[in-house]
Amino acid sequence: MDYDVESETTSERSPIRRVGGVLRSLVSYALFALGILAFWSFFAPFLDVPALAWHAVILPEIVAPTEGDAIVNVTPLIAGVVTCVAGVWLR
Repeated sequence: MDYDVESETTSERSPIRRVGGVLRSLVSYALFALGILAFWSFFAPFLDVPALAWHAVILPEIVAPTEGDAIVNVTPLIAGVVTCVAGVWLR
């Protein structure tokens, strides 16, 4: 993190940096939450729970074979990894 140079008179960050830090944190947490929702969508068919397919409108369907010769939609898994990594990197 970038902090302002500290002196004897002030040891706090400037208001602009504080607002920027809060915005960065909010975006980071939002990306991480979207990643968790994407992981939920990926594991939902295996757990027999309803899926939250927020990514279906935005991303194409990417399928991959499994060991049991089934086809699985891995788009939510890829979206979850990418959004979580972006959120952690931003933080």
